[in-house]
Amino acid sequence: MPPLLPCPDGDFVELIRALTTLPRRSDDDVTGKLRVSIYHRKLGGYSKEALQFMVSTVLDELDWFPTIAQCKAILERWKRDDGAVQRRASAANLARAERRARFDDIMRTLEQREFDQAAIDALTANIRSIAAERGFLRLHDDGVYRARPVPCGTKGDSENMAQVV
Repeated sequence: MPPLLPCPDGDFVELIRALTTLPRRSDDDVTGKLRVSIYHRKLGGYSKEALQFMVSTVLDELDWFPTIAQCKAILERWKRDDGAVQRRASAANLARAERRARFDDIMRTLEQREFDQAAIDALTANIRSIAAERGFLRLHDDGVYRARPVPCGTKGDSENMAQVV
């Protein structure tokens, strides 16, 4: 994911100036410029989007001009949500769906007892374990997972089940 660019100097000054609507200790021109310089040194590496979030949050939540520590605490809450993040989330969802589809296909094939022993041996240990829990494979004393035999019902069994129900 490409890194976000630091906030341009002019935009940074404008954003910090927006915070001056909050009460603070009185400053002269030199102290005010020094404050902006110090805040820029400590916060200037953040993106414009992150700083806009911080300014908006400060104005909503704080009663006084924030300290640098308060600004950083608010910036930690910011979550990047640009196109790169959305593309990454979309790709992750597609990959997750693909893995789930492959897993479901394997379980369906195991349930239908269509894998030979070589294919069963090629499965990951985790998938073999899950298949055993679902009753498709059985772990034998020699440590090898093998397909469980297909249960065979007789006509009498189904008739007896019909009477029970």
